[in-house]
Formats: sequence, C-alpha cells, structure tokens
Amino acid sequence: MKKLEDKLRTYLTVEKGMDEQTITSITARRSKMPMYPVVVKFKDNPEEYIYYYREDEWIQLAPDPNS
Repeated sequence: MKKLEDKLRTYLTVEKGMDEQTITSITARRSKMPMYPVVVKFKDNPEEYIYYYREDEWIQLAPDPNS
C-alpha cells in the first residue's frame, strides 16, 4: 500500500503539477470495491479525494470529477 501512496503522490505532483505543500495526507486502505482505494486530503479543502489505480492510470472516484 505504501507503493500506491508513493505512486499517487508522484502522479499528483509530477503529472498534474500540484504543489506537494498543498497535500496534507495520502492514505491507501483495503476495502471491498475498489480493493485498494487511496484517499488524499488537501490543506485548502476538507473534502476527501478518492483515487484508485487501474491498468496504468489513476482514476478519481470522489468527488466526481465530471460533475
């Protein structure tokens, strides 16, 4: 799970261009669906962002990026 956390941190900072100082925490956990969601908390936003990794890409589950 540590590997997933590190991969997501790299994705957010390198590919998405986010400042690492805005990330409060990144925590992977085990659940039923998806199996290993990764939760991100940002300093300026109390809402949790939930991602999962599938087939070499990160998918944001919540909040819905399309709404």
